Amino acid sequence: MTETPLLRVEGLRTIFRTPEGEARAVDGISFDLHRGETLALVGESGSGKSVTSLSIMRLFPEPPGRIAGGRILFRSRNGIVSDLARAGERQMRALRGAEIGMIFHEPMTSLNPLLTIGEQVAEGLRRHADLGRREAAARAVALLARVGIAASERRAHDYPHQFSGGMRQRAMIAIALACSPSLLIADEPTTALDVTIQGQILALIRSLQAEIGMGVLFVTHDLGVVAEIADRVAVMYAGRIVETGSVRALFARPRHPYTRALLASLPRIEPDETREAELQPIPGQVPSPLALPPGCAFAARCPLARPICEETLPALTATGEGGLVACVRADELAS
Repeated sequence: MTETPLLRVEGLRTIFRTPEGEARAVDGISFDLHRGETLALVGESGSGKSVTSLSIMRLFPEPPGRIAGGRILFRSRNGIVSDLARAGERQMRALRGAEIGMIFHEPMTSLNPLLTIGEQVAEGLRRHADLGRREAAARAVALLARVGIAASERRAHDYPHQFSGGMRQRAMIAIALACSPSLLIADEPTTALDVTIQGQILALIRSLQAEIGMGVLFVTHDLGVVAEIADRVAVMYAGRIVETGSVRALFARPRHPYTRALLASLPRIEPDETREAELQPIPGQVPSPLALPPGCAFAARCPLARPICEETLPALTATGEGGLVACVRADELAS
């Protein structure tokens, strides 16, 4: 792709001030996302995925959080590129909902319990599409039907607690897509949903993406979901990106020990057998963002670590397959 990216993140650093010191939640990450593309941001809890998405939307509290470095370049529909890391709140309010939509991690805590579902879908239409109350309400009903909510005219008058988990997630998608945004950020949109509903939600996002042509930043820890929906993958660990690549290349030839460990921890069926293979959990925990080590943050958990891994932070280098990896043993792992 040679066109200007829809979203370009360059050296983003987001820190939070705590009584124990500054926590480096996101520590110098960079990636591009093009229109019509799906980039999956993956990693364990505590790796910085959600903070990355909240940094793009500028939705974390400031203070104690702040963007300490880097740029978030977003290309609006009019072709103007803005640095969201330095945008004022007025500009961000104009972009949120209108050009950047977000599906939050837990819809029950993201939806307003005091407003009906229809009112919440219509709110963005009234603000950004300049629709009157009646027209926005009618459009909200149509949007709810579009995301698969039956009897949408009646259900628009229901409150969030009257919806199931899957229905609330569909309502969140309707809110996020109400103004046909150029960029959709989906933060763990299928967590806690059963497999059937999860499949329906993924299919819905794919179909709406194809219709609108938006770019999707899909935040998840589920590599099974990644294989189904993403074009490219960026693997995060301890606030840093350790590997990127196309879904096909990264699943076939992971070059970072952490990526290999994530893939090995997936439930799977052994060839020619009916029983599931034994899971291979990753020992240890993600290091605290308050005390990141000087070298590779994964070294303490890595079975392939060498002394240099604990002393020197490896730089991201090209893999030759259009990806990047930060590991001194990447070439060995690839072969």
